[in-house]
Amino acid sequence: MDVPVTDQKNPFWMLKGGHEAPGWGPLEQDARAQKLEVVLFDRDAWALVRAAAPPTQYEGLVPMEPPAGLYLDNQGRNVYIADGKQVAGPRDVLASLGEPAQELLRKLGDPDIVLERLGRAY
Repeated sequence: MDVPVTDQKNPFWMLKGGHEAPGWGPLEQDARAQKLEVVLFDRDAWALVRAAAPPTQYEGLVPMEPPAGLYLDNQGRNVYIADGKQVAGPRDVLASLGEPAQELLRKLGDPDIVLERLGRAY
């Protein structure tokens, strides 16, 4: 199930942190209060958010530009990201990764499996 992303004007940020990082609680509160858009959330490792600037206020969560790939939460919702933008599907992500990814796609045939093999499934 693809996740609709409503805030197209702001960039994506990936917040990474351990399960016990103190910033998860405030992040959830801000999401409920609609202070920022949390697109996907996997408390064991990361959150994918949209915000005008890197969200640095969450203790223990490090903001970074999200690498190209498939982002999948524990409820089966997904978003494909390439070059910092949401794209339609796995083939678009693979196109952004260049010829080695295309070669692997020709060998394996399934673009999602290729993303997983390349370590691009989060």
